[in-house]
Amino acid sequence: MNQELILPFPINGVVFAWAMGPSGESRELPLVDIAKALENPELSIWLHLNLSNSQVQRWLEKTSLVPKRVVEMIEEGVTRSRLERIEKLDDCLLMVMNDFHQEFGEKDSDSSLGTLWAILTPRLMISLRNNPLRTTDMLRSDLRNGQLTPSSTIELFHELLDFRAEYLRTLLMRLSETMDELEEELLKGKELPDHENLGRIRIQCSRLRRQFSPELIALHRLQKKLPYWFSEDDKLRLNEDLELLSFLVQEISNLYDRAKVLQDEQAAHVAEFNARNLQVLSVMTVIFLPMTLLTGIMGMNMEDLPGLKESFYFIMVLMAFAGGAVYASLKVKKII
Repeated sequence: MNQELILPFPINGVVFAWAMGPSGESRELPLVDIAKALENPELSIWLHLNLSNSQVQRWLEKTSLVPKRVVEMIEEGVTRSRLERIEKLDDCLLMVMNDFHQEFGEKDSDSSLGTLWAILTPRLMISLRNNPLRTTDMLRSDLRNGQLTPSSTIELFHELLDFRAEYLRTLLMRLSETMDELEEELLKGKELPDHENLGRIRIQCSRLRRQFSPELIALHRLQKKLPYWFSEDDKLRLNEDLELLSFLVQEISNLYDRAKVLQDEQAAHVAEFNARNLQVLSVMTVIFLPMTLLTGIMGMNMEDLPGLKESFYFIMVLMAFAGGAVYASLKVKKII
């Protein structure tokens, strides 16, 4: 590999670099050794770059490590999930995947999503992101702690999918537990759950389903046309990744439907609660209506008003006529 294709390397834009040898040894690469390691054909390398860095953007335009078609897609800002092969400098697998933002200092952060670009070749994986993402940070942490010892970039690719699926499953479990608590509150009937919480869960599930469903199509498309350097074990593991993602997307849909049903049930409880209150008010009105009518009639004191003496029966006739007219108009309009 020609050194001029690699240098000047954007050291300031490198978040992390990891090298894997043929005998299974792996180590983190110092930034100053990355360019030299890329020249070694025996090493497989993972480069995690900050796409918002201007040096990285200029390097992508000039380097031959990344096919021009991929660079054009990155510049266009394609964020929809897609996987495809690009026949240039060996087969190149491009993945535009959704990943969760890394919220530092917040253990139970929200499910806001960012875009992760993964460019995979037999001995090089380049991942790019604009903001810190949870999956790549978790993968980097396990590599540093020695919990993972991948021997190839394809293994890293599968681990990347597994870590993301694991966090998605944890998030769905947390949402499911929240739904259980809200259902318990609703069934007890002591205090209705907050309607806003259910609405947020529905919006969250809808957003997750909209973002992760296209990846199922992308993985199915990849299955039909795999690069030649995917071994049988890699194919089997890709099938497992596909099955797990299908299960998780179905779980998202189930949670969405569950939140919708719970919202409808909550609305029915609220309507029933209001109906009971209105019934109490109606009964109280019926009870006090005769008392109010009698006190109103007896308190008119028409004998003491000039010109109204001996007009009691005339007033009663007017009251009866007015009541009958109101009743008839309600009947005509089919209100009662």
